[in-house]
Amino acid sequence: EHNSVLRPLYRLEAERNVKLSFAAADRQGNIDYAQLASLITPKTRAVVCTHASNLTGNMLDIARIAKLAHQNGAIMIVDASQSAGCIPIDMQAMGIDVLCFTGHKGLMGPQGTGGLCIMNGIEIRPFKVGGSGVQSYSRTQPEEYPTRLEAGTLNGHGIAGLNAAVQFILDTGVEAIHAHEQKLMRRFYEGVKDIPAVTVYGDFSRDRAAIVALNIADYDSGEISDALSEEYGIATRPGAHCAPRMHIALGTREQGAVRFSFAYYNTEADVDAAIRAVKELAQ
Repeated sequence: EHNSVLRPLYRLEAERNVKLSFAAADRQGNIDYAQLASLITPKTRAVVCTHASNLTGNMLDIARIAKLAHQNGAIMIVDASQSAGCIPIDMQAMGIDVLCFTGHKGLMGPQGTGGLCIMNGIEIRPFKVGGSGVQSYSRTQPEEYPTRLEAGTLNGHGIAGLNAAVQFILDTGVEAIHAHEQKLMRRFYEGVKDIPAVTVYGDFSRDRAAIVALNIADYDSGEISDALSEEYGIATRPGAHCAPRMHIALGTREQGAVRFSFAYYNTEADVDAAIRAVKELAQ
């Protein structure tokens, strides 16, 4: 899980004595669904998981997990930051009660945007309260959504940018975006997976997010990322990716990893240039 999920949970654990249970990941970043099932009991209030890992790109079977959660009376909360906009999501079919997303990744919007999609019947206590522009004489935050969760002046410019990006995605089609990004990701993976000294992380045997994380020998991921940027003009993300538990599972806590992310506006020529760069740096 991303620290955007972990740190709020750790705060609940420290301040409200909430008990947390974690399903372990293996060296490919996959979880054991039987172990996960053993952790979910009638005392479980919520099951929280990522749809697609921002490090390995692995996707979880959300419908399978949601069924386990609902059988035990728990709600299903999904972090879709790495999948929203580029991987088809059906909240009802998948059994998702709360879907969390950021606007700056697959949704192609500005940084500083994001939101929650909440099924009817789920009540959320406001994280903060303040001015709302309505019911100004009330001492409490308005109960109606979305005002209930939107205290203060909203990021109007960011919301406008996100709205334009979402309209582009609707016009283009999530399925078309997904297919294009998958094609590029697979092309890159096939081009780098057998390069000597290159280690690629994640499970590529099934549908996944269009990202590839790798390392070259024992070089620090930051050094490789800097070289890709300065020598080849290729932007990547090195380091821990705000995913400490996954890095520990992969054995990359100290080294981190170099993440290549493929988007709708990337081309096969971009991918081939990235493959050549990795080959040259691995020599």
